[in-house]
Amino acid sequence: MKKKSSYLWLLLSVGVFFTCKDSYIETTIEPDSVFNPYDTVNYSGNTISADDLDSASFLGLHYYIFSKRCNQPACHDGTFEPDFRTVQSAYNSLVFHTVTKNTPNEDFPYRVTPNDPSLSMMYKRISEHNPPNFEQMPSSGVALPDRQIDLIRQWIVNGAKDISGNNAMLTSTQPNCYGVVAFLPNSSNQRLDTIRQAGQFSSFLAPANQNIQLWFLYLDVNENGDEVLGNLLTDNRIKLSRFIYNYTNALTLNMTMGVNTIASVLSEPFQTAVPYFQNITFKPSDYGFSAGDVIYFRTYVKDSDHNFATEIPKNDSQLALHRYFSMVLY
Repeated sequence: MKKKSSYLWLLLSVGVFFTCKDSYIETTIEPDSVFNPYDTVNYSGNTISADDLDSASFLGLHYYIFSKRCNQPACHDGTFEPDFRTVQSAYNSLVFHTVTKNTPNEDFPYRVTPNDPSLSMMYKRISEHNPPNFEQMPSSGVALPDRQIDLIRQWIVNGAKDISGNNAMLTSTQPNCYGVVAFLPNSSNQRLDTIRQAGQFSSFLAPANQNIQLWFLYLDVNENGDEVLGNLLTDNRIKLSRFIYNYTNALTLNMTMGVNTIASVLSEPFQTAVPYFQNITFKPSDYGFSAGDVIYFRTYVKDSDHNFATEIPKNDSQLALHRYFSMVLY
C-alpha cells in the first residue's frame, strides 16, 4: 500500500482547494488599536512549566532528530521521501510505506515495519554503512549518535506509534490532529496560540472575558492509504476541563465546520498554508471559567473507517500534548 501524501501536498501548495480569499481569516492583520491586551498580563504567576518532550515518542523523534538532521535542503525536505518537513508527512512516509530502493532480494517490505527493526529499511539506513547503494544516513556523512539510533529502534520495537500514541495500522489509521490555532476575533484576529510562556509544548495565554476562536488541523488516512482532509470528518466535539486527566464533568461543546488556511503546524511557521476546518468560538467566563484557571481541551472527530470517535489527546498521550492543548486564562 502506498500513501499518496505527495498528491495532497501538491494540491495544498497550489491552493486549488480554495478560491475565495474572503472565506477565511487573514492571520497577518495588525490590530487597529494601539492597545496591546498583553500589556496588562502578569507573567509572574499562573504558569505551567513545560516538561521535556518525550524523546522516545515519534513527536520527540521528529522534534529532536528528523527535523534537525534529516530535513535538510535538497534532501528530505520534500525533495526526496521520506518527507521530514512535518510530523505528519514524516510518519505517513515512513510507517507501512513501501520501499523505493530495496535490496536485490527485497528484504524490506516497508520503510518502517512496526515491531521489527530488522524489516525496516529506515533502521538499516541509519545503523549500517554499505556503499555504494546503501550509505549510512544522514547523507552528511555524520552518523546519528548511538543513543539516537537506539531511540528510533526502540520506537519501532514498541509498535511505531503515532504522535497520539495510537498503534500503527496497515489498513486504516485514526484521524490525527496536527495543531490548534487560537485568535481573538474581536481584537483584529490577534493570534494567541503562539503566546506560550514555557516553549512550544506548554499552555498559551488567553483572556477569560473575551471571545476566543479555536481552529484545529485534522488529517486522516483512509483504507486505501490516501490522505483525507478534516472536512470529511464527523462528530466534531470539544471538551473543556480544569483537570488535565479528568473529563468526567467536562463542558462539551459542538464545533462548527468552516475553512481557514494557515501557514502553521503545531503553532510553528510552516512554508505552505494548510486548511483548518473544525472550529469553535466561545467566551470562557460565560461557562464559569475565570482568570487564573487552566483550561485543558480535547477534541473528538470520527472518520468513515471506525465506529467510534477519535479523542485527542487521550489519557495515555504524552504530557507534552496535554500541555499543548491547554490555555491559561488571565
